Amino acid sequence: MEYVHAALREMLGPGAGIGVTDPTIGGELWPEEALAVSRAVPKRQIEFAAGRRAARAALEGLGHPPAAVPQGADRAPVWPVGITGSISHCAGCCVAVAARDVDYRTLGVDVEPAIPLDTDLIPIICTSAEKAWVATQANPGIAAKLIFSAKEAVYKAQYSLTGKVIGFKALTVNVSGNRFVVAAQSTLADIRGAILIREGLILSVAHA
Repeated sequence: MEYVHAALREMLGPGAGIGVTDPTIGGELWPEEALAVSRAVPKRQIEFAAGRRAARAALEGLGHPPAAVPQGADRAPVWPVGITGSISHCAGCCVAVAARDVDYRTLGVDVEPAIPLDTDLIPIICTSAEKAWVATQANPGIAAKLIFSAKEAVYKAQYSLTGKVIGFKALTVNVSGNRFVVAAQSTLADIRGAILIREGLILSVAHA
């Protein structure tokens, strides 16, 4: 999956570590990580292990020594001190990104299959401004899926800063080419990011 790694590098630049793994291939978990999926079904255990392999690859890309990335009580990854990062997976790909918190205050990543968002979900996901943009695009379903993916990445990025659970309508993303910004709203105002479609996948990153 070199194309996924290359796409994430294009979006984040040299300051981030990147890991890409196959979500159908697990791996060894550190004891503090294994606790999170000790009672999970095998498929979930494999996906979780693939995510932690991707996380360690991302840490390695920073020159950070191997470390556990356990799951917190809120189910979010707990990165080593001084590191911010994010993990995402879909049926065909698992990705992780990490950076030193002096380079990025926060990171969020999302990967989705590049298939149109169901029409009945568009009013749930998109604000009025986003729906207006979607309607102008050649493929509205894919455009809506881009909005969905960007918001997933933004949600993860803001959560590590605020600890708040927010809904899809709590923010508006303004897309321009392969980049997006979050419409000015308090703590979300300085979060921005990028979106690319590569080889049947939508990849989104958000950062501040």
